[in-house]
Amino acid sequence: MNTKRWWALAIFLVLLVTWTISTTKIKPVDSTGTANYLAYLNRLENKQAFTTQVYREGKGDSLALIKLEGIISESPVNSATVSTSYNHQSLLQQLEAAFSRPDIKGIIMQVNSPGGGVYESDEIYNRILELKAKYNKPLVVYMGQEAASGGYYVSMAADKIYANRNTLTGSIGVIIRTYNYEQLAEKVGVKDVTFKSGEQKDLLNPMRPLNEEEKAIAQNLVNESFGYFVDIVAKGRNMDRDLVLQLADGRIYSGTQAKYLGLVDELGNLDQAINDAAKLANITDPHVLLYQNPAPDILSWLYYIKAPAFDILGIKQQMDRVLSPQIMYLAN
Repeated sequence: MNTKRWWALAIFLVLLVTWTISTTKIKPVDSTGTANYLAYLNRLENKQAFTTQVYREGKGDSLALIKLEGIISESPVNSATVSTSYNHQSLLQQLEAAFSRPDIKGIIMQVNSPGGGVYESDEIYNRILELKAKYNKPLVVYMGQEAASGGYYVSMAADKIYANRNTLTGSIGVIIRTYNYEQLAEKVGVKDVTFKSGEQKDLLNPMRPLNEEEKAIAQNLVNESFGYFVDIVAKGRNMDRDLVLQLADGRIYSGTQAKYLGLVDELGNLDQAINDAAKLANITDPHVLLYQNPAPDILSWLYYIKAPAFDILGIKQQMDRVLSPQIMYLAN
């Protein structure tokens, strides 16, 4: 590389660093209203968990539209280019912010999720109940393409549930999945060496067959979480528990089937759900604010490209996360 090219590269790097530093010094701006790029940059300094923009202009009081999209998990997708993927902490903060704002009189939560972690699903459900009790504001759920398992679980906190006739919902059930690759390991000469303090410390170890005691332990965990799910549905839908048990074999239902079975209240679209939320909040011509995850920024991108996604440590971390046993409200 000749001298001119080295100078050009050096100037580019200086400009990049200067621009990055300057973006962290932008004064606070209100991100309410149409999307504002300065609000996205300002997030670097203020650590904003979300932005808002106008979804529907109206002359009446405001409603909040919050989107729950993707697999419900505490661990975010490790990508600087994806701003719409599920972010658990951001969702909880969006709910808190929407309920606590005096000018927002009701909330619509658009759910498009196959479910996810038992812990995270239950945390969302209970947080919504707490916020509804504290602020006395209605919440309407609109189910998108899919609102199954954990996606259905969190919907039980709603005052009213809308679904599209083609929505996939239900999947009331719990699953723990593991793998067994003992024979594959033997073929390639890999042996498991485990030191443990107790007999069940390596429960569901994929390097050996499960014994009957391990199967019983795992099944008991599933049964316990399943019982919570059935109780939540019985309470949320005001249904007899025995009837819920008849429906809770893990299968998914279409929106039409769910309406017939009493698992949702109405079939319709998002605008109808918004109008119904306005009625519950005694609003005419509502002003609807859409809450969103923040857009990607240059610092996130720089951090991401140096992440150990493809080195040995990164591969091990990802394998440990995927293969560790998890209790899931997740549609298969």
